[in-house]
Amino acid sequence: MSTLHTLQSRLKQTSNALTETKPLIDRLRNFTHAIGQGDEARLELGAEIHSRLKNVEDEMEILSVEVEGLDVAGGQQHKRKMMGDVNGGEKEAERKRIIGIAERLNSDLKKTRTEFRTAQLQANRNAEAARRKERELLFARPSERAETAKGANKFTQNDVVVNASSDVTAALRRTHELMQAELSRSQFAQETLEQSTAALSSLSESYTNLDTVLSSTRNLVSSLLRSQKSDTWYLETSFYLLIGTIAWLVFRRILYGPMWWLAWMPIKMLYNLVASVIGLATISSSVATTSAVAPSGTKVADVSGTTGTASIIMDGEEAPVVKTYEQISDEIKEEDSVLDKINQMVKGDQPDTQNEAAEEYDGPRNPKKRMWEKGHDEL
Repeated sequence: MSTLHTLQSRLKQTSNALTETKPLIDRLRNFTHAIGQGDEARLELGAEIHSRLKNVEDEMEILSVEVEGLDVAGGQQHKRKMMGDVNGGEKEAERKRIIGIAERLNSDLKKTRTEFRTAQLQANRNAEAARRKERELLFARPSERAETAKGANKFTQNDVVVNASSDVTAALRRTHELMQAELSRSQFAQETLEQSTAALSSLSESYTNLDTVLSSTRNLVSSLLRSQKSDTWYLETSFYLLIGTIAWLVFRRILYGPMWWLAWMPIKMLYNLVASVIGLATISSSVATTSAVAPSGTKVADVSGTTGTASIIMDGEEAPVVKTYEQISDEIKEEDSVLDKINQMVKGDQPDTQNEAAEEYDGPRNPKKRMWEKGHDEL
């Protein structure tokens, strides 16, 4: 409401300034030139009127922009009025009155501008007539010239006094109007400054709230990043464990059996074959060595049928000798039987199969183990 009141007062001041300019235009229209007087007074009066009209036009441009803003705001107020706003009706009436004053003032300004142009033309014609009359007086007779000059001087002196007083009055009025205009502008600038201060205060509060929101957002993002890193580590570890478990299950359930039969069994059979060949070669060389040493007085002891252990007496002491081919063959068969039992256990046989096989086996015991136990007892 205060904005509407301020706008109305400014429109009133502009209207008063325009009204005070009209007497100056009438004076310019009826301006009379004395004989011998130049055009300085007329030109100064025309410049004064032009300056006033220019100030009024500038002020009207600013007011027109503000009135257009009121017109735009009037549509929203009309909507609120349709919705039942009681105070909106008074504001709408005030707004319409201000818009009407502005339109009437614009039309008066255009009319005054037209009158000013007409007054300028009339003043030019009056000046031209005065110059023509002055030329006629120059070419008139001396007696007529003296009388005319005397009357002209008398008229000119009175006219000068009137013009001087009018100029002083106009100057005082102009000064008063300028002071009023500056005062209204200062008041408007003060109101604008207060509004700007309030807007800056609200903006400062908004920026403070924004800084708080940004700091909290930064803390939240930091915590989310830390949580993401730990979660990523847990997920990667779980993924690797899952991959390892799946690989172990695939290997154990799918690849272990074929690899056992296709890779481990051939290697095992080849190893047994090589071990058998090496054992046969060792046995043959041992038999040859025993047959070569026997004639030198070494007594070969009998081999016990129950224990399967052979010994000889050398220099009064009993010493173990290499077993015969039949004994080694029995041992190899025993080892093959044990390996077969182990294979059956790997393929899913019951765990007590090895014990049953050990109970069913009645062959000779391992002589190497017996020799090791005997030597350990002697120690």
